Amino acid sequence: MLKQWRFNINPIAASRPRVTRMGHTYYSGPYKKFREDMISLKEEQLGGFEPSSSLLVVEIECYITKPKTTKLLTPRADVDNYAKSIMDQFNGWLWEDDRQVVNLSISKAWCEDEVNEGYFTISIEESTYNE
Repeated sequence: MLKQWRFNINPIAASRPRVTRMGHTYYSGPYKKFREDMISLKEEQLGGFEPSSSLLVVEIECYITKPKTTKLLTPRADVDNYAKSIMDQFNGWLWEDDRQVVNLSISKAWCEDEVNEGYFTISIEESTYNE
């Protein structure tokens, strides 16, 4: 059974964690804010949803807020970094661990709607693969 959600938050590509001299890792900047903002969005939309323990097929569509001036046809960040930032958010929410995902499709594009800021959709479906 296919399940789909839309999250009204501008997708941010995952950044590398920073490391202090004492060896502690942390995230900074827009990626840190994205991670923090996703907490309340997940609780709002996924509260009560039981994480799947099955193998999954996942599709993610990212619509990024377009800057007022740009010559780029698509957002600059690599699509795999968008995947990483979004996939990590749903461990324990949509699936127990993202290693359950056996097929992943992700796309990125500018959000053409002048009214809305960026957003992303995520769809999950149980895989037909045998374990």
